[in-house]
Amino acid sequence: MEHNWKEILLSAFEIRKSKAQKQAFIDLLAREYGDRMHVEEGGSLVKSRNIVIGSPENAKIVYTAHYDTCARLPFPNFITPRNIFVFLLYQIGIALLFVIPVFALEILAAYLTRNAGPLVSLIAAEGTLILFLVFFLWIFLIGVPNPHTANDNTSGVVTVLSLADRLADSPDAAFILFDNEEVGLLGSMAYAGAHPDVKKNTLVVNFDCVSDGDHFLILFSKEAQKRPLYEELRARMPALLAGSGKDADVCPKRGTVYPSDQANFKTSAAVCALNKSPLVGLYMNKIHTPKDTVFDEKNIALLLDAFAPEA
Repeated sequence: MEHNWKEILLSAFEIRKSKAQKQAFIDLLAREYGDRMHVEEGGSLVKSRNIVIGSPENAKIVYTAHYDTCARLPFPNFITPRNIFVFLLYQIGIALLFVIPVFALEILAAYLTRNAGPLVSLIAAEGTLILFLVFFLWIFLIGVPNPHTANDNTSGVVTVLSLADRLADSPDAAFILFDNEEVGLLGSMAYAGAHPDVKKNTLVVNFDCVSDGDHFLILFSKEAQKRPLYEELRARMPALLAGSGKDADVCPKRGTVYPSDQANFKTSAAVCALNKSPLVGLYMNKIHTPKDTVFDEKNIALLLDAFAPEA
């Protein structure tokens, strides 16, 4: 049975950040998939609840996405996978927005308490620094839930669940929705640590932000390039995308940057959709903000035909 996962998720399960919101989503999938699904908890300091459909240990390909959603930030997470210089420059710029004020406040605190003695002045300065760092971490890791998550990563979840429906009878495919990607890839890290054979030998295809952009980038690790899917996609995509207004580059991940859960698996591929600018090349620019509302259903349909053409 195939579901309209886009409508289901965007209407009632778009925010999956709190424990209760995640549990409601898990309960939904448990009702739909029954014994085919289980939840695997892992991690030490931070517990992650990864949703597993099928048997990754016995599958040839595991399709994945992260289901947790991010905090709302005052600026987008700007990603340029093929322009590492711009990517790093933007990250440094964001860091400076926080570093410069914190040092200014630290100096101000030390100045205002200069007559109280060096120890008091030091405590005031370092206390200001600690408070600012706590505030910084709260904004990025906890914060206020982003109200819209169409691209990041409801699009990836819809793709994986739609593949799970389409490939329901295939013993070669399994599916995992990872928790806590937004706080440091912790869910996929926990799963990879508990399943070393999957981590090393199973082809993991990760969908993260695939609904906003006309340019698909499908990045294969060195080990993943040895699997048949690499050449199959390189041969299949041009004809599949002909006349769609979309294009795709199926290529080695070498020389690119795309931080997501595939990084925790040796034999892996990352799938994303991007826009294009003459200035910076391929880019993503709305995620982690309320502007993350673009959900191009054509993108999902094309990915389903690309990764499950005979289903």
